[in-house]
Amino acid sequence: MSLEVRAAVVRATRAVIPVWPLSSFIAVNPLGGHESEDFSMAAVMRPLSAFRADYSAGRITDVDLAAVLMNRVPELDDAGYVTLGRQQWTALELLVAELVSGDQTESAARLAAAPDPVDELVAKWVGAYLDPHPMWPMPDRELGLWAAWGAMARHDPQLPAKARRKLANLPASADEGIADALTKLGLDDRAPEQILKNEARRLPGWVGYIKWRSAHVGDIDLTSYFAVCLTLRWALGLPLPESTTELATNPQNDLATDATDATRAATLAASLSPEPAASATLASIARILALHRPQGHATTWQTAYEEHYRRRLISSIPVTTERVSNPKVQVVLCIDPRSEGMRRHLEVDPDIETLGFAGFFGVPIRFANYLARDGVDALPALLSPRHAVTETTTDTVRAKLRTNALRVRDAFTAGVHASETAPPAPFALAETVGWFSGIATLVRTLSPSLAGAIDAAQHRTTPPIQTEVTVAMAFSLEERAAMAETGIRMMGLDRCAPLVILSGHGSTSANNLYQSALDCGACGGNPGAANARAAAAIFNDSDVRDLLAERGLAIPETTYFVAAEHNTVSDHIQILDPHLIPESHAASVHEFRAAQNTAADLLVVERAGLLPGASEQPLRRLRARADDWAEVYPELGLVRNAALIIGPRELTRGVDLERRVFMHSYRPECDPDGTALETIMTAPLVVAQWINHQYYFSTVDKNLWGAGTKTIHNAIGTIGVLAGQTGDLKIGLPLQSVAVGDRDLHEAMRLTVLIEAPLDRVGAIISRNQVLRQLFDNHWVTLTARNDPNSDWQRYSPSGWILDSHIIETHVVETHVVEPHVVEPHVVEPQVVETYEVETEEGDK
Repeated sequence: MSLEVRAAVVRATRAVIPVWPLSSFIAVNPLGGHESEDFSMAAVMRPLSAFRADYSAGRITDVDLAAVLMNRVPELDDAGYVTLGRQQWTALELLVAELVSGDQTESAARLAAAPDPVDELVAKWVGAYLDPHPMWPMPDRELGLWAAWGAMARHDPQLPAKARRKLANLPASADEGIADALTKLGLDDRAPEQILKNEARRLPGWVGYIKWRSAHVGDIDLTSYFAVCLTLRWALGLPLPESTTELATNPQNDLATDATDATRAATLAASLSPEPAASATLASIARILALHRPQGHATTWQTAYEEHYRRRLISSIPVTTERVSNPKVQVVLCIDPRSEGMRRHLEVDPDIETLGFAGFFGVPIRFANYLARDGVDALPALLSPRHAVTETTTDTVRAKLRTNALRVRDAFTAGVHASETAPPAPFALAETVGWFSGIATLVRTLSPSLAGAIDAAQHRTTPPIQTEVTVAMAFSLEERAAMAETGIRMMGLDRCAPLVILSGHGSTSANNLYQSALDCGACGGNPGAANARAAAAIFNDSDVRDLLAERGLAIPETTYFVAAEHNTVSDHIQILDPHLIPESHAASVHEFRAAQNTAADLLVVERAGLLPGASEQPLRRLRARADDWAEVYPELGLVRNAALIIGPRELTRGVDLERRVFMHSYRPECDPDGTALETIMTAPLVVAQWINHQYYFSTVDKNLWGAGTKTIHNAIGTIGVLAGQTGDLKIGLPLQSVAVGDRDLHEAMRLTVLIEAPLDRVGAIISRNQVLRQLFDNHWVTLTARNDPNSDWQRYSPSGWILDSHIIETHVVETHVVEPHVVEPHVVEPQVVETYEVETEEGDK
């Protein structure tokens, strides 16, 4: 029975995506377990009223709708036309007209799950178990959740006396607990797997976190969780959990589907012509409308919304490209969309060339500062740390002084925290240090800039030391050379400037539970400084260069790699390990600092146009947002991310991509066997779609898939946040990451991927990787590619490549556009208040 129960648990939670703790927040697609299904069947979309508002604003056009319909309903080619009044309408025009003006009643299908007392009780006990109070830890915690809860539950005052008595003699193991509870509850005709699946949907946040923790910590598992849930149901006399509508929602549910094709035809004909239509005409219209059922309208709108952006993106790419001939400086930044603005402003200087590479620079490490007691996993979530890197120094005397000073400061902080949590201590603490805390609070509230300066001064009280990372001790020479070779081939570094800057990135903000969500996802939700330092050390290693030269990847002796870190709030790039920079390159680094400071100022001002309340703020105040503990918008992270471009920099150099695009450098000529491209497509591309879908679902449903407003968040240790005092862990982004009140900042769209590489190579990579086949074939991500700059863009489909211009020119340009005076769509107030310049095929605006 034990094996059967555990097998049922595994099957029931196969689609559950692990949720990382808040301390290392990793973006996930909350519906990633459904990628084997078509996106239109598994996911939720915005209401039709929002799409129609976008149509009214010009954000979606007839051209977009027509292109999508021709792609989704190929039968339209042979569907003919009808005559209404004195005007002929093609089948395509009729479907566009129905989308724009048809009578499509929306229904509130996404109903909240009915309140369940088990949810609150389970959340309370799981929270107590996973985040024990320092003074009053949960008894018997070392025995696991099931045993610890079983010993305490019979004393829970929230339970009725009858329920407590029923919990007096529980089975010894969680497996037996599940089997016993299911037997007592009565299985009816449902299999245990479906019952467990329904239970998992009640609290998806806790279930996802427990799945992560069982794999990484091992002190809890989902079997114990389900045993507690089902046993509480039996004790309280509650029925088995039903399937919730929240987690089984698809866009079709948002549309009333009881209208027959005949009714749709009559409604559409009346809206297009004042003259009554003949019965034969109505029958022809009904036959055409049957090709595009109301259940698919939301998908068409969503795809058209994305098609509008995709076409604008492709049209912005220059027809001819020119590469910087002899750059003096190359700057390698993370593929993060926030880096796009920095790259664009840096490249105003014609001597600077930029490249994009995943922010951990291909060096997966567990990093700890000099003599630190703990470290961080600075690597992508797809990998596990196998190498520990720390720091070493030759100035041991100064290092000892610094270490002692840091430990004294940490001890003081820990002591204050312990005093705050011990029952009687806060009363004495308020009397002794309350005045100082009050002054500090006043300063931080009234003058965030001054508070930031004080914090910086405190850090300067610890003597700085000059260190080097111990990457040569952690990796063998062959491993270091392999990482360097992979990095060169993946980012297409076919030549080296005299100075190469490897810049990771990180973010700073005060009183922000989602701090790690603004750091580098490729570095495990940590800043990228450690990885940049390790990578620079590898590339500067003479032994590594000798091995690379033997492999045909020579790095000139005159080239030096410098580690740096881009702060995405101030947009300054800090040079790391300046003491290691040789005198021969000191002047170049100084010149780069000057160019970067100018670029940083321009980028901060540019970003202020989107930051709430920032458009009129001076530079100093914009940067002080990082120190303001009342600022819920210190920066906007990856909001509005929409695309990933894989190709050489000249593909987009000089193009303003509006900080919306992940940009990974790639040159096919540096990757003869396609290994580098396959790595990019199966790692950075997959992570980019995680991020994209997390923003998508956090926008579409801000409470279920998002985290709701920050203003009512309470932290459960470093595990996660609750909205209020109890309930489910929030698994997505807070409202302030995607919206301002009711106005969306993020455009909820699936990731658009553009690749410049041989199409046969791209197709072969997709064919042999199931994760890519699911993403592309099931429409979770769209892919457009071309062989080289002289080739046409082609769109990927499960049946092969489709010439992109064929779809647009053949079926869209020749399409009759529905005139505004004929079709007057019902306009609903837009969710996103923006002004768009919409360019038609003729170039008019």
